Amino acid sequence: MALMDRLRRRPSPEEVVKAHGAYVARLLYRLFGPGSDIDDVYQAVFVEVLRALPGFEGRAKLSTWIHRITLNVAYQEMRLQTRERASRSAEDLECATADLCHERDDFARADSRRLLYAGLASLDAKKRIAVVLHDVEGYTLKEISEHLGRPLQTVASQVRAGRAELARFVAEAESAGRGLTAPGVREAKA
Repeated sequence: MALMDRLRRRPSPEEVVKAHGAYVARLLYRLFGPGSDIDDVYQAVFVEVLRALPGFEGRAKLSTWIHRITLNVAYQEMRLQTRERASRSAEDLECATADLCHERDDFARADSRRLLYAGLASLDAKKRIAVVLHDVEGYTLKEISEHLGRPLQTVASQVRAGRAELARFVAEAESAGRGLTAPGVREAKA
């Protein structure tokens, strides 16, 4: 009887955040990159998780369910950022790039990482999520397909196209000698 009670018991909000918070933060960091303020997105994920928790039916593991909510919230935020970026002036974009250029990163490959994340940020949200889940998180195409509810061939196509766009971005940045500045944006003077 105690086992059945434990299985029926819903975890408290504190237990959910404590058990899954580090994973959600890591996934958001990988999706949005270093220097990104993921606090608001992190909070939005757990607001959505806790709002929907009473309706959680247990057909999937709680961690899988939270993973899916995290991806949905991240996708919404990426779409919003894309719209905001499109409306920003070139001057605002130059200032944002300059701020990124001046950040210190303790990792040996800070410039490469920044270039990678700048390239990832240039991808549309669906491709970015597919590439990060596959190439950074190590999920198989089948697992990504199941998590995102997309056909396997669609996911494979998004990974392939995202990689190609990322390679072009890096090649353009390196050939222009700009390193971590996006193609088409002047590098800020130090």
